[in-house]
Amino acid sequence: MLSFIISAIAGCGIGFIVAKDQNELWGTVSGVIVFLIVQLITGLILRKFINKEQEAVQGILMQAQNDINRQITLFQRRSPGSERAAMQILEKIQNKAARDALEATENFKKFYIWNFMLSRQINTMKMQLFFQLKDYKAVDEIMPKCMLMDQQSLAIKLVRMYKNNDAGLDKFYRKKCARTKGDAAAFLASVYAWMLLKQDRSKEAVDILLKAKDKSDHPVVNENVERLVNGKLKQYTNAGFGDLWYALGLEEMKVKAQRQKMPRPF
Repeated sequence: MLSFIISAIAGCGIGFIVAKDQNELWGTVSGVIVFLIVQLITGLILRKFINKEQEAVQGILMQAQNDINRQITLFQRRSPGSERAAMQILEKIQNKAARDALEATENFKKFYIWNFMLSRQINTMKMQLFFQLKDYKAVDEIMPKCMLMDQQSLAIKLVRMYKNNDAGLDKFYRKKCARTKGDAAAFLASVYAWMLLKQDRSKEAVDILLKAKDKSDHPVVNENVERLVNGKLKQYTNAGFGDLWYALGLEEMKVKAQRQKMPRPF
């Protein structure tokens, strides 16, 4: 926002001077050119500083991922004793990284005055990190200030609406999620279909998955459609989506410790 104001002031100032010396046409042209140049320069400078902060957050998450991978390698050499113990160790690494990343996002605040959309982007990242930490109160509070565009954010919104028995769940899926394409459409449709099955709405679940098949040839969707059509409702599973699915917390992973993916910065 501040960059726009500065650019507008610079453009109007130069435009006024040129118009006074030449004519209004040249004044207008000069003003627009100066406005665009100042916008470009301030944008490049701002992006440089923002990228530096992004790299810091991403570095925290990548380091945690490396630590998790090393820990899994150790588990393969020496069993931690139980699957539960292994998962607790991995979750501890993840949660520490999430808290550190949340702390690092505070460094973006000084840039909000320059870019009014930046706060929503950072809030989206924070919302995902809060969700990972299972701080659902914080998730619900920050959700209205987020940009729900990627499949992870949309899926989290679906989960929170489902958990809160929000009457607007169906409308939100139709308005936001049903417009996605490719694998994102397959994943969101599968998440929503799982919720519909829990609400004893199997026919609607089939319809949702059939529409998703038109946008994606994802094997999980194809297999689940076949199961539901044949009346095998209890065999419905989204396990094929791996970490994407289990990160939502709707089901617990029933296999031994696997790689845990950290949320990616915007």
